[in-house]
Amino acid sequence: MDPDDFKCRWIDKKDLWKIADNVRDKYWPAMTLPIDTEHIVEFRLKLEIEPQHSLFSTVDMDAYLKMDLTGIVVDHDFYMNEKFVNRMRFSFAHELGHFFLHQDIFSTFNVNSPEDWKNFILTVSENEYRNFEWQANEFAGRLLVPYPDLNREIEKIVEVVKKSNLAHYLQNDPDAVLSRVSPMLCKPFGVSTDVIERRAERKGLWPPLL
Repeated sequence: MDPDDFKCRWIDKKDLWKIADNVRDKYWPAMTLPIDTEHIVEFRLKLEIEPQHSLFSTVDMDAYLKMDLTGIVVDHDFYMNEKFVNRMRFSFAHELGHFFLHQDIFSTFNVNSPEDWKNFILTVSENEYRNFEWQANEFAGRLLVPYPDLNREIEKIVEVVKKSNLAHYLQNDPDAVLSRVSPMLCKPFGVSTDVIERRAERKGLWPPLL
């Protein structure tokens, strides 16, 4: 397929969430947190993890799913450094999003190297590529941050706020409070504060009812 003809099919948000929930239920049935997406990739799906030097500096990507769907290429330095474990957790979840949502797209393009990926990104429609990536990000967030668990963690935070007589701050400036508490919220899930804040808002859990 000519990259100019690339189209990312529309997936309703609720359908996307259902797919992510089903994947979690099937491949991480213990439901322990944080979810080990590397384990899902390597041992549940039997996909090869292929570290590659300078991937990020070459194409500004932490990882990409191989077009033949046999593995995920990852930036060697990020993958080998424990400092980036949460970043890689999300990167694997993102590529799992492509694996479960976009296999039809991957089967139509001949992209076999970081340079091929860079050319693909530069060639396809910006709007179509943005939707393609948004779907994978939304899948990843839903996979890593299950709704019931996030709801429970937010309820804990709200109780702390109430006991500290700080409820008026939550009512007057909920965004500021979320920014303040997100480092605590994100810890059980092994994700960044940006991810947890997005999930709380996307799932309608913030601002919470007092």
